[in-house]
Amino acid sequence: MQGTDLRLMEAVERERQRLKMSQRAFSQFLGIDPAHWHRIRAGERPLTLYVLTAFMQKLPELTPEVTAFIVAQGDNNQKEE
Repeated sequence: MQGTDLRLMEAVERERQRLKMSQRAFSQFLGIDPAHWHRIRAGERPLTLYVLTAFMQKLPELTPEVTAFIVAQGDNNQKEE
């Protein structure tokens, strides 16, 4: 995972712990299949718009971190061109 990915996922993990949810319960809370959530956490699957939207809808306090992630992705795409 890159820096912005890691910061976002660390913030998500802090929220999961604050809510005292297992990974399975947290994935269900977000509306994400537990196996898919595992792959996202392991860095095997990307953070999609669906997942980012779930973060902001279910955990609005993470909106600044999600926004920073989206902006960084745009910056990365511009550098590649």
